[in-house]
Amino acid sequence: MLTPQQLAYFDTFGFLMLRQAFSAEEMAAMTAAAEAVWQEHKPPLLHGERRQGYFVESHPSLSRLLTDERIYPAIAQLLGPDFVWAGSEGNISGRGEIGWHADRKYYKPEEAQWVDFVQIKVMMYLEAVTRDSGCLRVIPGSHKMPYHKHLGPQEIEPEARPFGLAPEEIPCVYLESEPGDVILFNHMMWHSQFGGGDGRRYIALKFTARPTSAHHLASLELYNKTVFEPHETFLNHEDPRVRAMVEPLVRNADGGSG
Repeated sequence: MLTPQQLAYFDTFGFLMLRQAFSAEEMAAMTAAAEAVWQEHKPPLLHGERRQGYFVESHPSLSRLLTDERIYPAIAQLLGPDFVWAGSEGNISGRGEIGWHADRKYYKPEEAQWVDFVQIKVMMYLEAVTRDSGCLRVIPGSHKMPYHKHLGPQEIEPEARPFGLAPEEIPCVYLESEPGDVILFNHMMWHSQFGGGDGRRYIALKFTARPTSAHHLASLELYNKTVFEPHETFLNHEDPRVRAMVEPLVRNADGGSG
């Protein structure tokens, strides 16, 4: 469970780092399971990354992360007890640079109506990452308007240096991480990565507040078209908490709400 201070921190700054939430033994088992999924599916190299969707769904020990006591209660506190599942990925990155961006670009006029729809990403790096080796960089508070919108030019035309700074010079927080750390951040928050080498591996879990309107569903469809096609292992999962995360999406796949 998150403390009142942690909840206030996430609301204000848009991210939270849970240091050493998982032990070295747990991370070794998690890494072995991740490697097995990558080996079985062999995701193609695209723009310097190998990104495997339906990732934790593909291995029983990884799928247990959804209801793990270090993740599930925190997400329920942040999104409400009826939150839903928005997918997973297992990423192997060889990119030396990922420019500043927001996973939900609500600074765009055509997406501004979705700003009330909260979505969260959970990341777990399988190797240590530092400021110089490609750790996640975040701009605290950039998940809120109007700050989120003010930062839009940095993604639209970064070569123009809209703030008079090179992208890697933008003021930020460096989320240096060791295996076992858990990073949670609002999808609206601006983030980047610079200085990374080959083989940075992470697991990502994505959750969203329960959609209550057609425009919430439109946001999900724009950014993740498979969200309405949950993996069969989750639809038939023995844990009712997992089924509760995916069943509303199946029911709403036709564009309804509820």
